[in-house]
Amino acid sequence: MIEIVSQGLATIEVTQKHSGSLFMYAGHLGGAYAKNSFGNIFTAVGVFVLGRLFREAWGSKAPKMQAEFNDFLEKNRICISMELVTAVLGDHGQRPKDDYAVVTAVTELGHGKPQFYSTPEVISFCRKWRLPTNHVWLFSTRKSATSFFAAYDALCEEGTATPVCKALDEIADISVPGSKDHVMVQGEILEGLVARIVSRESSVQMEEVLRNFPIPSLDGGDSDLGPSLRDICAANRSDEKQQIKALLENVGSSMCPDHRDWFGYSGLEPQSRNADKSVVTHFLQAHPTDYATKKLQEMIGLMKRKNFSASFKSYWNYQK
Repeated sequence: MIEIVSQGLATIEVTQKHSGSLFMYAGHLGGAYAKNSFGNIFTAVGVFVLGRLFREAWGSKAPKMQAEFNDFLEKNRICISMELVTAVLGDHGQRPKDDYAVVTAVTELGHGKPQFYSTPEVISFCRKWRLPTNHVWLFSTRKSATSFFAAYDALCEEGTATPVCKALDEIADISVPGSKDHVMVQGEILEGLVARIVSRESSVQMEEVLRNFPIPSLDGGDSDLGPSLRDICAANRSDEKQQIKALLENVGSSMCPDHRDWFGYSGLEPQSRNADKSVVTHFLQAHPTDYATKKLQEMIGLMKRKNFSASFKSYWNYQK
């Protein structure tokens, strides 16, 4: 990696590894996903935390912005991936001080292969919507790249968040602090760092993003955000379904107007959770119109051949 950077072919990007679980969100119609599934306690917690982040960021404008955000994701076929860190879903060695999420990826489906946003694009997207971003360090020279690996070797066994972040801030060519301070919301125990090779233009792109998209304000930071995640889960700890119901009701209809992913359809609607299995058969026999559909057919076909237990969401004229 050092040699590639030295030759001017790439940049090393380093981010913090927050100690949580993957949560994916594509709007209230596109759905919420976690633990390779939907309609579970993990997705309900994720929707609640995301909705609360909007309240914290936008204050009284939160319901309007939540609805606009859902609409934007669905119209542009975008899915955001987040590291969801809470004290109610289990933790890795240290109970987090707060319940929060950090955006780690933004993906646009488009009409072909999914397009992953670059880190500068993720930061500009998040600052537009006032969503939390991770701490990012860029190393674009031989000196800084070599210093990073030396610092990692020195700190990897005993390093905690404060000394690690301080060391990387001092040697990185560009340091972009995270929206959520790891020490304040997670604690000193740092699960790890993620280092990867990115485009050599990343540094220039990042500097442009930082000029054009300043750190957004938190209009609701001092306001009453309602009962916390821990309060709701504690009050309903004996019944997981009741926990889910309470979380979705508390987050409000602007963020989550439809609870059918968790509780199914009432009545005998043909699009029920136990829809005719022929939908899957017809889908697998259909001619795929793009790469994403082809790969989805392959995945579902494999699951069916292996007799994996799974449920699938299907929509009647979803694009309409």
